[in-house]
Amino acid sequence: MILGIDIGGTNVKFGVCDESYNILKSYSIKTLKDKGDMAFLESICEKINKIKEEFPIERIGIGSPGTIDTVRGIGVIAANLPYSNTPITETVKRLTGICASVANDANCAIAGELYAGCGREFKNIAMITLGTGVGGGIVIDKKIYNGRSGHVAEFGHFSINYEGIPCPCGQKGCLEQYASVTALIRQTKEAIRENPDSLLAKLGSEKVSGRTAFDAMKVGCPAGEKVVRDYIGYLAVGITGIEFYLEPDVIVIGGAISNEGDYLIKPLKEVLTRPVNVRVSALGNNAGIIGAAAIARESLDT
Repeated sequence: MILGIDIGGTNVKFGVCDESYNILKSYSIKTLKDKGDMAFLESICEKINKIKEEFPIERIGIGSPGTIDTVRGIGVIAANLPYSNTPITETVKRLTGICASVANDANCAIAGELYAGCGREFKNIAMITLGTGVGGGIVIDKKIYNGRSGHVAEFGHFSINYEGIPCPCGQKGCLEQYASVTALIRQTKEAIRENPDSLLAKLGSEKVSGRTAFDAMKVGCPAGEKVVRDYIGYLAVGITGIEFYLEPDVIVIGGAISNEGDYLIKPLKEVLTRPVNVRVSALGNNAGIIGAAAIARESLDT
């Protein structure tokens, strides 16, 4: 069995996968990112060791945000994680006794779609993942394209407004600052401040999430509708850019926002300026876990 791990800015998700990429059992822990890279990895390995007591894990596949050196198994740097040339696979092997592979999380997500999701029917695929940040992946002729250094398809870090919101990557106006879950939460909070008597404000009175504006829109709240409309407008700029640059057979949208399904896809298609074959991930939030397992299995077979 292979353990797939999907590291996010908020949570780390684990899934024990069989040879057909069915998830037999899943787990989750909070992302411990405020105490340095080693404490962060130790928390992950502690969970792995507990999972080992339940399942005979042969290999571990890890998907992580940021710049990942897949050959050396190193987390070079990440906007939302404490990497500084961090030896990920070496540390995991030392603390768990199991060999591991690591790749960029968006590459893992697209690997999941390629091996077990909606990407199986296409040769050339682009995927954009909408989570704490915005990531991406590219498949060309049924093979994941890793670029020169593995730091490829960072769709979240092309700028849609060079005078826009500053991004931790050093640029301004990155798509991530407008189309991530983090950005949607910020946009929703701004709308609540501007519309304190709205249903949106009522729904977000205790906690605002990436679902809040969509939930308000679904019951006819004008403030919620505007937040979603603006958010989808930003996303459409990114999708159109991907289409212009790559012209893939399909663009797959993954990450938490993809759970909105037709409430996301239908209005998105209405504002796209080019005909784009765009779909939500068939694997949903499990794409990263399954893809990490697939990449690990591929390395195990070679």
